[in-house]
Amino acid sequence: MSMETHSYVDVVIRNARLADTEGIVDILIHDGRIASIVKSTKTKGSVEIDAHEGLVTSGLVEPHTHLDKALTADRVPAGSIGDLGTRRGLEMAIRATRDIKRTFTVEDVRERAIRAALMASRAGTTALRTHVDVDPIVGLAGIRGVLEAREVCAGLIDIQIVAFPQEGLFCSAGAVDLMREAIKLGADAVGGAPALDDRPQDHVRAVFDLAAEFGLPVDMHVDESDRREDFTLPFVIEAARERRVPNVTVAHISSLSVQTDDVARSTIAALADADVNVVVNPIIVKITRLSELLDAGVSVMFGSDNLRDPFYPLGAANPLGSAIFACQIAALGTPQDLRRVFDAVTINAARMLGFPSLLGVVEGAVADLAVFPSATPEEVVLDQQSPLFVLKGGRVVAMRLAAGSRPE
Repeated sequence: MSMETHSYVDVVIRNARLADTEGIVDILIHDGRIASIVKSTKTKGSVEIDAHEGLVTSGLVEPHTHLDKALTADRVPAGSIGDLGTRRGLEMAIRATRDIKRTFTVEDVRERAIRAALMASRAGTTALRTHVDVDPIVGLAGIRGVLEAREVCAGLIDIQIVAFPQEGLFCSAGAVDLMREAIKLGADAVGGAPALDDRPQDHVRAVFDLAAEFGLPVDMHVDESDRREDFTLPFVIEAARERRVPNVTVAHISSLSVQTDDVARSTIAALADADVNVVVNPIIVKITRLSELLDAGVSVMFGSDNLRDPFYPLGAANPLGSAIFACQIAALGTPQDLRRVFDAVTINAARMLGFPSLLGVVEGAVADLAVFPSATPEEVVLDQQSPLFVLKGGRVVAMRLAAGSRPE
């Protein structure tokens, strides 16, 4: 922590705790960045925040959601929302989604995406990655709508977009060309789902070819199944080892949980060796081998996945909610577990997805911050309380006023 050198700054957060610092500190923010962190300051801020000895952390990161489909559960006929505990339920949700996305317009997608992004912001999220359907049914309406939402929300939350071929690449005429168009419009990563094609290995190769062509990361839905035979993860790992793309992320990998222990161990070791990131989405089918992935040093994040849509009618766009749900399912609860989980929804997720502004509460960092009433990272996970304040670029963008807590 530096010596105090400022007499007047934009924001002062007083009486704060940091994840790896003993005692109480004051945080001075100026021109969108953390100017200094001191034991106590007399410097005044245009905005004064009292953290009441709560934890100040980098903003949360949502690594996997679907803004284009968010908030559409009310459009689905009764009985058509899928039960994501089964493969049949997943297929039912896909069919229901096909019906409703035929009606999507750019304006409709934009407005729902903005609403969902605001929900995420209020939960403390300052960066997210969303998969957006690109296929002959919806065309590019989803991509265009989320791109417009990203522009509207630029001062509140950073949004990365993954072009996602929900209907497959080879069983949908023109899908590859649509993916290229989506990338040219501004998608940040190339998505995929091998199980959606009857040629899963070719699907994996095509996704990596597209990503290499445009120099983009890969972020794929992989093995959303509780069947041992649905196991394309080794093909993805093999492609990742070729190092043709800057970054590889896989989501779900549910069928890893039903492989033999020997196969699972070797696959997890290969994930770690290939530096493939994993997003655990606990709402779907069957949770993967979370504890073993963490123990092996695999980079793990927690995603909300679907938000009040045909796949999942619940959700609050909160990575902490996904994290505690995963802990409950996987029986994780030690202090070490909880700290690893906290890191997975903050600095680790930021590093994996390339959000450099969220790599810690340190001097010089962009002031994308959340002020929680809980005092430690472990308590933040356990308490599941909304942040008192959320800052983006040093500006308060959301707040939940607690007793005695108000900006001055």
